[in-house]
Amino acid sequence: MRFKGRMLKMALAFGLMLVWSASSWAAPAVTIDTPTPKAGDVLKVSGQIAPGEELYMVVSSTELFKAADSKGSQEAAKLGKKFGETEIPPIFYTITTNPAAFATPKVVSKGKWFAPFKWDIEVNKINAWDKIPADLQAKLGPVTTAAQWKFLTFTHENKFGINTISKERPIGGGNARMIMGGDAAKNWNKDVSVALDKATGKFTASFKVSKRIAPETSLDVFVNGTKAGSVSVQKRGFYFSIGGTYMNPLVVFLGALLIGCMFVIVGAAGGLFTAAFQITVIGTQGMVGVNAANAVKPTNLFLTLCSPITGVYSYFKEGRFAWPVALFFVTGILLGAFWIGPTYSAKYLPMKAYKFYLGFFCLVLFVKLWYESTQKAINKNKAVKAIVKKFDQEMAAAKKEGRAAEMGKVALEKGWTPTNISFSFWGEAFRANPIALFFGGILIGCIASAFGVGGGFMLVPFMTTVMGYPMYLAVPISLCGTFGTSVGGISRYILSGYSPDWIMAALIAVGAIMGGKIGPKIQKKLPEIFLKRALALILLIVFLKYTNAIPFLR
Repeated sequence: MRFKGRMLKMALAFGLMLVWSASSWAAPAVTIDTPTPKAGDVLKVSGQIAPGEELYMVVSSTELFKAADSKGSQEAAKLGKKFGETEIPPIFYTITTNPAAFATPKVVSKGKWFAPFKWDIEVNKINAWDKIPADLQAKLGPVTTAAQWKFLTFTHENKFGINTISKERPIGGGNARMIMGGDAAKNWNKDVSVALDKATGKFTASFKVSKRIAPETSLDVFVNGTKAGSVSVQKRGFYFSIGGTYMNPLVVFLGALLIGCMFVIVGAAGGLFTAAFQITVIGTQGMVGVNAANAVKPTNLFLTLCSPITGVYSYFKEGRFAWPVALFFVTGILLGAFWIGPTYSAKYLPMKAYKFYLGFFCLVLFVKLWYESTQKAINKNKAVKAIVKKFDQEMAAAKKEGRAAEMGKVALEKGWTPTNISFSFWGEAFRANPIALFFGGILIGCIASAFGVGGGFMLVPFMTTVMGYPMYLAVPISLCGTFGTSVGGISRYILSGYSPDWIMAALIAVGAIMGGKIGPKIQKKLPEIFLKRALALILLIVFLKYTNAIPFLR
């Protein structure tokens, strides 16, 4: 009996040891080595899990997001219709030794039509929820339902989702990082390190968090389904809270100064280049819930709002401003920019479409300006040819006499009517139809405000090609048009819930105004053919960049 009692006690003790052992492995021992990483820095976690298990580490934002949280009305409507009240962490990473359980590498075609506009790329295609084993579904931290997984997949694989919620640009194209492993050959595993000793369960895992995460963002760390702690992301420089990006304010100012100077010189493309500057250099992405394009547009318009002010004043003092022409034109532009453009833009021009069509506008303007700079085009317009000749003669005389060049002046004829305005510039006669200017302004105002630009890329060709004015006369009118587009567009975007980043906008405005004072002085020293061709070449580069026409520019 004593022997049987001892055996029973030993069995009971052994069972208790097994229970204790199992419970001790149920909660992994984890150390967060970098509890306060800066945005864009490496987050490192180490510890021990049960021997023989795979590692499933999830890092996700503590604060959850649902469609109704969107600041943009159009985004809230679109996401709400698609995902209802489903909540997800907008920042979500899974670092695992078993990535195949959650995603499958796949080669997909990108772009449109044919090479070089179409190319293949390998992406990490996220598996459907029902393809993930139930025991692994329980290891995904705050994500516990098929609806959440579907929303997350959209957020990381769809361009609208990436530019509206995840805010993390894909590495090498394709989809944003969500499932990562240790295969360094895959582009989505860049800067990822995973090491696991299955025999002991000891592991280390590290990866770079997005450099676009806002300061003081709290991230929760889960290891094999158990919350192991939290980290707080710190700022890595000046953060534009509405623009959603880190950037030295001086870079914003200097970029606006350069673009503002160029914009006043040629009267066009300031908005196009500011948009490209925001997207490519500054990296404006907007807050979570606002598509990146709808964050770029209202802020962008501050250059075309402020840059023309000093430029138009300079042209007015020099007598080169045909103000009755500008009056009818700008009235139409204001109507189009306020009532129509921004409303449809917020709905139908998210970042993917925005960049693509922006590129093609640049191509159209490139062709027009290059053609207009040819001798054949100049010969077709005798008035313009005469102006160019007089400009060249004045420049030569001024250089020979050691004085500043003097431009011609606008002389309005008396008795202009709502159907006809006649005036002369440098002795050459010109006419304008105010009604045509008004309706042309409405159309241009709609298109320009939809893209969040002043419209100079349409205004200058309209003035030089349709109206037949020389650049020296077209630029002041064009600048007034961009001012009208900016006033109407900014007002409508704000009323629709898309506020500009006010600090970034102020820097752009100051830079644009200073550039506007420098521009007219430079224009006097440059011939028209050079101005048009220089602008045309820059526009061609923007087209190649935003339509993915050249591989190394992607």
